[in-house]
Amino acid sequence: MAETTRRLPLHQSLVKPMLVAGGEREAVFALAFVCIAAPILFSLWLIPVSVIVAGVGFSFLRSLAKKDPQALGVIRRHWGQQAFYPAASSAYAPVKYKSPKEQSQSVASGGVLSVISKLMKRNRGPKKKS
Repeated sequence: MAETTRRLPLHQSLVKPMLVAGGEREAVFALAFVCIAAPILFSLWLIPVSVIVAGVGFSFLRSLAKKDPQALGVIRRHWGQQAFYPAASSAYAPVKYKSPKEQSQSVASGGVLSVISKLMKRNRGPKKKS
């Protein structure tokens, strides 16, 4: 029996970046919101200024997306990084681990159980003497 390679169709929407008007989706919407909201909130003389800012901004976002469709995500992650990572641990580093006793119970798990146990204790009432 001859083995053939299996071909799976891959839809284009899974591969293509999410672009609106040729620019990154979040940046285009943010720029459009600012350019529309500024004349409404402040003054109508900002209409020509917002049209110019929108034109320059959209052209910049399109050229940026042509070079790298995920450039703003990379920049956002870059800004979240520290300037220097020491090679050894520090005594002043923030503690991220909490022991099980320190962890707060969520409503979905332990919180509901603790409420049920409190209700059960109330319903028992004092024992009657026989």
